[in-house]
Amino acid sequence: MSQVNNIVTHKPSAAEPTTNRPVVAPAVDIYENAREYLVLADLPGVAHDGVQIHFEGGELSLAASRPDDKASDYLGSEIVDADYRRVFRIPETVDSDKIEARLVDGVLHLVLPKTGKAGPRQITVKMH
Repeated sequence: MSQVNNIVTHKPSAAEPTTNRPVVAPAVDIYENAREYLVLADLPGVAHDGVQIHFEGGELSLAASRPDDKASDYLGSEIVDADYRRVFRIPETVDSDKIEARLVDGVLHLVLPKTGKAGPRQITVKMH
């Protein structure tokens, strides 16, 4: 039976909003093989330095912001500037010291290698 069901997404606790920007959960695909889990998250318009990833207590949290880059002379806009938030419960079989993140063409690639117990750590997004 696949372990993918062990990576569970859940919504952050209900809290008072501190910004007027919408907060959305990015669409994700989750894959598993014998060595690792792969999480792909759609983050269109987000630069690599606009992504924060944190792992602690069995939870991997993802936060990202798409910048407000509308010029004063734009005629219309259907693209909403937004903040992204998503939290995943991660199995203890993930080696937190080896988690890697890459942002490629608006898609965040999170590689979560399987091995031993996971400890807290901050993950840096690499330039592609």
